[in-house]
Amino acid sequence: MKNFDPKYNALPKTEIHCHIEGAIRTQTILDAARQGGVALPSYQADELDRHVKIREQMRDLQTVLEAFDIFQRSIVSPAIFERIDWELFEDCAAQNIKIFEARFSPDWAFHKHNLDWDACLEGLLRAQERAEKEFDMAIGLIAITSRSMGADSCVRTTEWAIKNRQHIQAVDLADGEMIYPMEDFVKPILKARDAGLKVTIHSGEDAPADYVLKTIQNFKPQRIGHGIHSADDMKVVEKIIEEGITLEVNPWSNYLTNSVPTIEAHPLKKLFDLGVRVTINSDDPEVLDTNLNNEYRIAREVLGMSLADIQTCNRFAFEASFIDSAKTRPIWEKYFANSN
Repeated sequence: MKNFDPKYNALPKTEIHCHIEGAIRTQTILDAARQGGVALPSYQADELDRHVKIREQMRDLQTVLEAFDIFQRSIVSPAIFERIDWELFEDCAAQNIKIFEARFSPDWAFHKHNLDWDACLEGLLRAQERAEKEFDMAIGLIAITSRSMGADSCVRTTEWAIKNRQHIQAVDLADGEMIYPMEDFVKPILKARDAGLKVTIHSGEDAPADYVLKTIQNFKPQRIGHGIHSADDMKVVEKIIEEGITLEVNPWSNYLTNSVPTIEAHPLKKLFDLGVRVTINSDDPEVLDTNLNNEYRIAREVLGMSLADIQTCNRFAFEASFIDSAKTRPIWEKYFANSN
């Protein structure tokens, strides 16, 4: 489903919801497996794609999350992680993404091979610095705490993010929202917020609208990842608008996880028309075999948004970005001013 149609590829873009762990090229998985002695179902790229790409709608979100096992086992060293980061930024540049936020869960990503978090961050920062210079883009970083890793992991991750807040702009809470009680994670997330980090929370993806309302009440996030089921309750929509919260929406991902029954039923345009500050993102581009151009294609050709609407979503993403405006403002004025 990757798309490089010039009418979308030529547009300068901002993306604020993309997981590094879901953006590993198949060839990199193969190379990492050979280096780290990781068993794979196939060592041929085309055959391996059948195991690492989700191209049809799955039963539910949890089924999709389970498919990440090979990606997790592929992060075998800080050097491989740096390569993954660089290739993601390279893929962004190929799509004309100029403002980009990458998120990752250090405990989930690094525990399988017992990697040093700081060493992996150093590699990520090298890739970030190189990409910002070579591709003339602004890049920000978000540290995820994964619900499935437990409350202690949340404390460890948020403390690490606070320690590295000169490099990491925000924290996120991800994983199956209906399985793990949000109450277990409130205190460390709010501590990170009090320390100056921004907050985004995965909510309302496969869970009903009242979960979004509880997320807002408990975590006071500036942004919400997905949030699509807020469209089912106008009181929640009104609360999102009232609080000035931006939604990080991922249309193709929401279809593949069965969070919407059909892609045509996706509420992106409905939320936009209601006045919600929605943004368009790819989520896990390699796992889901998508890219931001494909998400724009869906928004326009399936959901009925205009190019002007999509450009407005880009502006929402720029305005909601956690990256210092001293980095994003010059990029916006250079590449986006004439397209809006």
